[in-house]
Amino acid sequence: MATYSVTEFVNDLRLITQSQKDDSAIIEKVIPLAKRLASQTDWSSDSFRSCDESQGFGITILNEDEDNALMVETICWLPGRGVAPHDHQTWGVVVGIDGEETNVNWKRHDDGKREGFADLTVEEEIIVGPAEACAFLPNDIHSVRNTGETPSLSLHVYGYSPGSRKRSEFDPLNKTYKPCPQRIRSRA
Repeated sequence: MATYSVTEFVNDLRLITQSQKDDSAIIEKVIPLAKRLASQTDWSSDSFRSCDESQGFGITILNEDEDNALMVETICWLPGRGVAPHDHQTWGVVVGIDGEETNVNWKRHDDGKREGFADLTVEEEIIVGPAEACAFLPNDIHSVRNTGETPSLSLHVYGYSPGSRKRSEFDPLNKTYKPCPQRIRSRA
């Protein structure tokens, strides 16, 4: 079987996003390619498993186009750590590489017109393990947690760099939201 490289994957992403404008159609085409890349091991590095203890995970950028489009990165989650519910304001695909991460999808009940207020409930939980995928649209809200006892590694693909979007982080208990914090990222 021929090796599928990050460069080939990014080139395929560019072709897909140039020919498709519907986010759901893009996701449908990206998932099998992201699974194919995640199944390869020759592009991976031990440095992708490096985590920032203060944030509970490590992010390694594999690609970010100059216009902040087509972000491809790996995220290594420390055991018991994760992130609060948040949106991305872009489409995204996550594929497990090693270990498992729990993605919780949240349903928003309010109309979003009251500044700082958000009424959320859990909609579903998806466990993403090796070669398994989940996806989200720009306004979808999800949280992530590594419930395992070892670090987990996953491939993340976004239509735009999350750091370039006006994103929100949610607190379901207090029914509030605020700007999503910028995450620490390193480059491969």
